[in-house]
Amino acid sequence: MGKEMTYEQAMRRLEELASQMERSEIGIDEMADRLRQAQELMKYCHEKLYEAEKNCNSLLNVEEKA
Repeated sequence: MGKEMTYEQAMRRLEELASQMERSEIGIDEMADRLRQAQELMKYCHEKLYEAEKNCNSLLNVEEKA
């Protein structure tokens, strides 16, 4: 995924891809490409959520020690 995008942008793109795949009769090559894009976006979103959770946990641990 070339440029850095926000979690929200990635989720919107995932929704677009899913909608396109649901309503379109597309060829196998296009379907494979869209599935690859969706897989990359899901991985990206998972990583973003993991980082956010890790940051929250770090902040909570700092507050508990104070």
